[in-house]
Amino acid sequence: MGADLRQEMSAMGADLRQEMSAMGTDLRQEMSAMGVDLRQEMSAMGTDLRQEMSAMGTDLRQEIRTTIEQARTELRQEIRGGDHETRRYMEVLHSQLLERMDATAAETRRHFDVVSESLRADIKTVAEGLGALDEKVGRFRGEVNQEFAKVDRRFLHLQVLVIDRPDRA
Repeated sequence: MGADLRQEMSAMGADLRQEMSAMGTDLRQEMSAMGVDLRQEMSAMGTDLRQEMSAMGTDLRQEIRTTIEQARTELRQEIRGGDHETRRYMEVLHSQLLERMDATAAETRRHFDVVSESLRADIKTVAEGLGALDEKVGRFRGEVNQEFAKVDRRFLHLQVLVIDRPDRA
């Protein structure tokens, strides 16, 4: 009985192997067929997607161009609007600068008037001092001339004495 059971199990195993092998072959063929179908379907889908993307790209390009043109128009309008505002601001700034420059010029003029009056007073003082110095130098010159005249008379007197001396050889 054990041997019969073994033979029967062995036969069953061989039958199962054959059946599994046949099933594997069938499954491979079925999968291969499915793979071909899937490839064809994916290829068709890819073509459809490419066409759809191409159409979307064209639409997208047109939409971008339209948006860019709208943005340009809006920017030009804003710039034109800002032009007037900028000019007005520059005019106000210009008038403020002119006012500050005029105020600074007046202040500078006043300062230089004060400085020039001070310099005039200093120059007058120096001129008076030079006049007094001229007088002193003039008096000194006169005194020096008188003293030189005295010295000259003495030299003449000595010269006369030396020339008239009898022991002169």
